[in-house]
Amino acid sequence: MPSYGQRSDPRAAPDCPRHPGVRSVDYCKRCNRPICVDCAIPTEVRSICVDCTSSKKRWMRSASRAAGAPVVTYSMMAICVLMFALTLLAPALTDSLALVPAYLMARPWTVLTGAFLHGGLLHILFNMLSLYWVGRAIEPVMGWWRFLTVYLVSALGGSAFILAWCLIQPSEVFVSTVGASAAVFGLFAAVFVLQRLSGSDTTAILTLLGVNLVYGFMVSGISWQGHIGGAIAGLAATWLLVRLSRPRSGVTEAAQNRRQALVALGMVVGMIAVNALAFRVLYEVYGA
Repeated sequence: MPSYGQRSDPRAAPDCPRHPGVRSVDYCKRCNRPICVDCAIPTEVRSICVDCTSSKKRWMRSASRAAGAPVVTYSMMAICVLMFALTLLAPALTDSLALVPAYLMARPWTVLTGAFLHGGLLHILFNMLSLYWVGRAIEPVMGWWRFLTVYLVSALGGSAFILAWCLIQPSEVFVSTVGASAAVFGLFAAVFVLQRLSGSDTTAILTLLGVNLVYGFMVSGISWQGHIGGAIAGLAATWLLVRLSRPRSGVTEAAQNRRQALVALGMVVGMIAVNALAFRVLYEVYGA
């Protein structure tokens, strides 16, 4: 490093932060810090540093304790199937649990309960197959409570986007929305985040997201608003949880897990608050 008053050579590589005096050979693709030969961990594309590798291992180690059957995935599927059967036996139940922005003041729970209802056999079949596919893949990696957090935040994010869209299209306040699609799109986004941060190829998941989003725009009766809101919320929630899993100096793994759990709870409560705020604005503007 040059002393005060000296000019550094702009072409010179910076020193490795873990090994002062040792020139770096690359930058970590995750945290963008310079890394030397000893610190560089090769991946499919470029390298990551030792700290980021430890972060990934810590996440996997924490999640592996809860590994096994994807309990949350199966539980969400069971609830959706049960609710579908109940609404077939008692169709009026749909009116009480489906999200209709105009009636949200009387039925505030519908910002979440609507995500467990479905409008037909093909609707629930497609969503449950998607949930089964993605849930079995990432719940063991994330751990059950992180996975549940992303699922709930995504479902609530879809509802929030639907309410926000009503400010642009007031006629949408009387449209009934049901389905786990927002949560599923949030899980798709979670797959993208996990693959992106691990250096894996994201082409397949981006294609899947793109095709399904375009399909939602082209076919009437599909809540593309919920899809977008769910994807955005799921992406943000997953990124934040992964970010918080990185090792910090002087912080134990147990302490980090407690911090993540508090943040996870805060995200769910925060998304409920976002829905409440969106409805309040909608009500004040249009008197919904």
